[in-house]
Amino acid sequence: MLTYIVDVHAQGGATPLGPEDLGTSIYLGPCFGYNSVSHATQKLATFAGDAYCPYFEGGTGQGFYVGLTYEHHLGPKIEESTSSIIGRVIYSMYPGSMKQQGDKFPSLIPDPVDPTGWSFTTTETEHTIDITYNVLALEVMYKQNVAVDIPLGITAGPTFEYPLQKTILQEYNILTPNNVQFAKSDKYTYKNNDRTVVVKDGDIENAAAIRIGLKFGIQYEVIIGEGYYIVPAVYYNWSLLNVKSDEDYRINAFQVGVDIRFAL
Repeated sequence: MLTYIVDVHAQGGATPLGPEDLGTSIYLGPCFGYNSVSHATQKLATFAGDAYCPYFEGGTGQGFYVGLTYEHHLGPKIEESTSSIIGRVIYSMYPGSMKQQGDKFPSLIPDPVDPTGWSFTTTETEHTIDITYNVLALEVMYKQNVAVDIPLGITAGPTFEYPLQKTILQEYNILTPNNVQFAKSDKYTYKNNDRTVVVKDGDIENAAAIRIGLKFGIQYEVIIGEGYYIVPAVYYNWSLLNVKSDEDYRINAFQVGVDIRFAL
């Protein structure tokens, strides 16, 4: 059931106790929102066996989604309907960043007292990963409102998501001191005056071809004009599949968004 904002001085038309028949059961419109992303892993190793590659223990990120919503209200009379089928096609971004403290190494630096000699210092390092994971998603959800006169609804359904971009940037950085650089190797590229090793910059290896998730949440329907209404909602998008076939690594998201739906 939909909530109405009505003129209290009106002599007729829709009221909360006697809403008018909206005349159609199909609504279409844009949707957009924010993703709070969790990259859930307890032991992610992008290049097992490499000295530059530790195990990472999960990360977070912030993204957004935008797309198109289709809603078909169920039942013979839309003014009495409390349920519907909702479909969406959306573009969604699930970025993520991970950090892991590196080891402390003894390093040789020029002796500040004797320019011809060398002295030891302790070098602190850090490993970082930045994930880009953008998808084209198809969602099919069932909505059930609490009651005819209560426009608060519960939604749930599957989401099928095709990754358009799934890349990783892994780096190994010297934090301190400022006068230490990496000794170069032909295996890697370097930047930041040779204080950063670019370990990996490219596609995620062994990445799954599809992300399948279960999405469930709560929405609230508010009519703001004849033939259209807005629907703020919160969802949790839980991944059923791993991002990589060889790692226990999933991307989940808490989503906050708004649909604007127009009668067809």
